[in-house]
Amino acid sequence: MSQGKTSMRATVIENIGKPRVLKSQRLPRPQPAADEALVKIHAASVNASDLLYRSGKLILRKPLPHILGADLAGEIEAIGDDVGGWSIGDRVAATFAQLGRARDGGYAEYCCVPATALVKLPDELGFQDAVAAGASFARAWLALVLTGELKKADRVVIHSAASDIGRAAVQIASARGAQVIAIHAGQFAADLRAIGADIVLEDAGNDLVRQVQVATAEQGATLLLHPVATRKLSPSIEMLDFQGRLVIAGALPKHDTRLNIMDIYQKSLSLLGSSDSIKAKDFESILQAVQKGRYQPLIDEVMPLSQARQAHVKMERKPPFGKIILAPDSILDAAKKPDSWVPIE
Repeated sequence: MSQGKTSMRATVIENIGKPRVLKSQRLPRPQPAADEALVKIHAASVNASDLLYRSGKLILRKPLPHILGADLAGEIEAIGDDVGGWSIGDRVAATFAQLGRARDGGYAEYCCVPATALVKLPDELGFQDAVAAGASFARAWLALVLTGELKKADRVVIHSAASDIGRAAVQIASARGAQVIAIHAGQFAADLRAIGADIVLEDAGNDLVRQVQVATAEQGATLLLHPVATRKLSPSIEMLDFQGRLVIAGALPKHDTRLNIMDIYQKSLSLLGSSDSIKAKDFESILQAVQKGRYQPLIDEVMPLSQARQAHVKMERKPPFGKIILAPDSILDAAKKPDSWVPIE
């Protein structure tokens, strides 16, 4: 059997560190276990969590070397003995808590995925659009809908609204009819309004709490998404109305914060953590909504998998308003060839 059929290209980290630790290598192609499917990957996305795992700010749950990537989309190449309901060639996507953390992820040409985590792609949804939604929409949906119990009547404040999870959260809350107040530092006010934010506040100065009060007619937020560890929790608590819910969807190990317990007690607030895997049926619903145009899969750039290092550098220097998509070089090269192209033997 030729090497091409037994090996694959992947971007691997052998050590924790700066983007330079990302290296393109040829590895043995994985073989699916009895309950898994082998997916030929057409696209994966670069998520903020990838940068945190690579740098060691979040802890990987498997030994190095490791393949990052919290989501993927592609075609089933092979099926384990105990897998039913799937066929070779099916177009699928996947994102779940272990992918890219406790097991190898999507920065590769092939990946083995538990069959129960696979989602069928809608016929008209492309692989790149699927991962542009991918982990970001899954995490935002878990935080707002499952954990925060988002309702149409909610007044929703979203911190870091131009981040991956923030952009998804803005769209989810807007699509469900809630008032959306987006907070972010930078130049993305018009972009955030275009995807559903009713009000955009700049994350600067010391009067954000007052601005939220004004934006909500002195009532305060009923639901607040706190997706980053760098923002203090105390101002977020002050922004909440009586019986408000604060959902924490991102934190670094040993991150200390001080809370005014009296505020939590007197306002009957709920502080909730969101760190879980989305159910396949819910992720499938998200992708169907993307296909129907209810959500916008925002893509900044599609880069070859071999340039994952450059993608991480770009993300660290100036995070774009849209996902960076990684596609295996072999997939991009094949897309450049005309339909009439015939290889010379």
